[in-house]
Amino acid sequence: MPDFSSSVVYQIYPRSFADTTATGTGDLPGVIGKLDYLADLGVDYVWLTPVFPSPGIDNGYDVADYCAIDPQFGTLDDLDRLIAAGRERGIGVILDMVFNHTSTSHPWFRRALAGDPTYLDYYHFVEGSPTKPPTNWQSKFGDLRGSMCPS
Repeated sequence: MPDFSSSVVYQIYPRSFADTTATGTGDLPGVIGKLDYLADLGVDYVWLTPVFPSPGIDNGYDVADYCAIDPQFGTLDDLDRLIAAGRERGIGVILDMVFNHTSTSHPWFRRALAGDPTYLDYYHFVEGSPTKPPTNWQSKFGDLRGSMCPS
């Protein structure tokens, strides 16, 4: 793994970075289009917040499929082009992948919820009630109790 202590890492939230499709949402081709500018700034790595398919409840960190690109951001080919174009300019690409976060629509979560013993090992389910939640965890998105799992 590289030593990032002397590297310039530029974090990009693709949704608002550069929109090439006039949809109001930034995309991977938009990032590609700004690589020369980033190289001129001396950027060594771009760090992309999640661009994977997601219901978007947690700003894209609630990933539904780690093996695909959300169509609003482009395609896997666009990601390949970004990596290649970055490499040509000496810029590495870091994908923000938080594997302990999955969406409630992720197939593994759905299979665990359905009782599949293989996938039950991937999650820790704790019973709660409206008066006694399973944890005291707080969310910046408000009280999500009850919205994550069907009753």
